[in-house]
Amino acid sequence: MSKRIKILQPVVLYSAHEENSKTSDFLHEGEIVDFNREKRRNGINWMEIYLKGKKSYIKKDFSKIYILKKAKLIDDSCTVVFYESKTRVNYDFHEVFTSHALEEMSQESIKMKRIYDHAQKEKYVNLFYNNNDVEVSKRILAKGEEVIITNEKGMFLEVLYGKRFGYILSDVAYYEGKNWWMIVVAMLVLLGIIGGSFYSLIDNGWTITGSILAIPAIIITAVIVICIKFVLAIFNMIYQNIRKRL
Repeated sequence: MSKRIKILQPVVLYSAHEENSKTSDFLHEGEIVDFNREKRRNGINWMEIYLKGKKSYIKKDFSKIYILKKAKLIDDSCTVVFYESKTRVNYDFHEVFTSHALEEMSQESIKMKRIYDHAQKEKYVNLFYNNNDVEVSKRILAKGEEVIITNEKGMFLEVLYGKRFGYILSDVAYYEGKNWWMIVVAMLVLLGIIGGSFYSLIDNGWTITGSILAIPAIIITAVIVICIKFVLAIFNMIYQNIRKRL
């Protein structure tokens, strides 16, 4: 997935990453645009975006923008809830749903849930809504299915599934696939170190057999994984900071 940004509030467009390049154009709420990278100039962080094949810039402000994430579900399953307005009003999620039934209204309800820990645990919430205002539907996502996270709304995540926007519980477990090449490099290094460690033990006359063999393997693997995660975090931070200044 190419990197994209969703606009949460109107933002001003700039023709360059300079304060004096401000234009009269805006990006509006709900628009999704491609972006290349973040740049830092004169103490200001800018997002370099593409509009109709042309570079433009907006200021980095996470109260007004959200960087989309491609997520693969780790839970056994979860519910995605969709809604469409039956009127000309574009309702926000929190305008449509309440966590408890309102006595003065005749409401329908829908259950949003996640199932995890090999289907041994379940969490759910009941959402209530006015059936006269919106049409509500749902879909069950299975482990391994992918969605694109487009916003965070408290205890819910807004996601793009196919061409439809829906909502899932915010604590759903998922894997975010980014910098995959760093993971491949880390795994190759990990395998090389483990293999080298065992070769060194054997070359020095160590003979470990049976279930005891698992003990040093587990210890070595745990230490290496922690070290690699630490090194990757530092490397990624340096890499992103260098890109900002190019």
